[in-house]
Amino acid sequence: MTQPSHWLSGWWTTRKSRTLEEWKEEQRRGPGGRPELFSKRVLLVALTICALTNQELLLETVCDVIFRQLNERWRAELGIPDPPADGDRNGWRACYRNVRTRFHGIRDLMDPSPLPKNRRLDDDTFSALSASNQLMRSEAGWKQLEQRLEWFANQVLEASIGVMPREYRQRWKGSMGVDATFVPSYARPHKNAEQAARKGSKSQVVTHSADPDAGGYRRDPDDRDGDASAGVVKVGYGYENTIAVSGSDGPDRDSYFPSLAMGMAILHRPGHDVGRNGIRALASVRSRGHPANWLAADRAYSSAKSEDFQLPARAIGYRAVFDYKVDQLGVRANWQGFLQIEGNWYCPMIPKPLIDATADRRAKKTDPRHIDKATYDRRIAERRQYRARLKEQPDSEGYERLQCPAAGPSPLVRCELKPRSISRKTQGKLRIMPNESFRSLPPPCCTQQSITIPPDAGAKFAQELAYGSPEWKATYNKVRNANEGYNGYVKDDESLDLPRRRRVHGVAAQTVFAAFLHLAANIRKIRAFLERIAEEAGKLRRLPRRRKTKPLSDWSPDVHSVAPGSDPDPPSSA
Repeated sequence: MTQPSHWLSGWWTTRKSRTLEEWKEEQRRGPGGRPELFSKRVLLVALTICALTNQELLLETVCDVIFRQLNERWRAELGIPDPPADGDRNGWRACYRNVRTRFHGIRDLMDPSPLPKNRRLDDDTFSALSASNQLMRSEAGWKQLEQRLEWFANQVLEASIGVMPREYRQRWKGSMGVDATFVPSYARPHKNAEQAARKGSKSQVVTHSADPDAGGYRRDPDDRDGDASAGVVKVGYGYENTIAVSGSDGPDRDSYFPSLAMGMAILHRPGHDVGRNGIRALASVRSRGHPANWLAADRAYSSAKSEDFQLPARAIGYRAVFDYKVDQLGVRANWQGFLQIEGNWYCPMIPKPLIDATADRRAKKTDPRHIDKATYDRRIAERRQYRARLKEQPDSEGYERLQCPAAGPSPLVRCELKPRSISRKTQGKLRIMPNESFRSLPPPCCTQQSITIPPDAGAKFAQELAYGSPEWKATYNKVRNANEGYNGYVKDDESLDLPRRRRVHGVAAQTVFAAFLHLAANIRKIRAFLERIAEEAGKLRRLPRRRKTKPLSDWSPDVHSVAPGSDPDPPSSA
């Protein structure tokens, strides 16, 4: 019989449950109906039990938890009435109806979608009902429901994060990976098969899905060498769940932290507002007081508009570690002579082979431009010598001052456009040879001691670490691997990938279910982390032995580690 822990029984007595009641009072239009059979807190506790015990997130299962799996003491504490007799079919139908009504009552308090659900409608009827539902609230009203849903989902995550002891939470400095994972829906639309078979034609919807908040999903193979023919195309119908997952801050053991879902955006259609949904997840993490450090994101986020993702992420304290698509390599911006190459600013006289290092590495092996890994690493190391240096930390408005590698009292290279860089102290260092056009009309970066870079200059691809460098690889791979590992864990171990285990339609219900699955994943990962720490420290408490007879290990031979021919017990001088 499943019983809630003290943490679980007291969880929803705080501001969360009071907030739901406040929302209900705001939307109340009359005196109300019959008194509730049990409170909203009971339903949320039951959903938590379902997730933690790996039961299906179905309302029938929730009903079973409330009235069958909880014992009398817990039902009395939670204010649950006694269940009907086993043969009372009408009584059990009434119990299920109460559970369903309570769940939909919570869902309606934060459902931001006007689309008609639970019926497969033709296109004309669907469009008419959607337009009618849209007029039931103002644009601000729909936005408020969206904010409520996002707040609620992240409060569920925060409750699970609180299980981690404070001493370990404080070790984490805020490194994060953000990514969207596909969440399939239990329903899909029916489209015209003949039109779908025609190449290049957009198929017409015959009947809309009973879950119209979801959308079509397609993922082409992501081959790092640019070979689009490799891999398998993945297609489906459902949602995307944008999750911010904690990652390791550094190589030392004290920085180790389990990969947990720290924040999430509400579920959305695949590929929709990638950058903005990523920021929603990150902003929620920061609003709850968690620190910010490195932020690893894949090529979908480096392709987002800078005002949607890159600039807001920097504004709330994150330092991006990006990967790039093939068409995003090389020079991507120019500011007063400095060239932005794969996220960093460089001297304009940098040789072309160093500019094209990553593009040449990703070229097909049959392409004469292709270079091996050793050559690529050597070019990335040489590229570092041409990198502009940070003269001082960015100011409060995000402006930073950079100087060329030949500027300042301790130049790293020699250049005739900076005469002070050519001295006895710099003998043996790399010498930059400006061409005739640079000598006759040098850009500001070659004539001034420093250049001010505004925050929006090259913001789309800007990052602090040098792309392809050992420190970039270590940081990106460590944080991204944590993100990918978590996505696989919550799909495989928590069944996020099985829509039959969460069948209530709509973005609100599916977001709530996803949040509780993340809660269960977080708690399980925290427990595993603490057990590993205790085991390494030799403090893991073992359960007493149940068997009365001897284990096989009692017959293990007593073997000493003594070198052959040595005397294990030298004679005493006495």
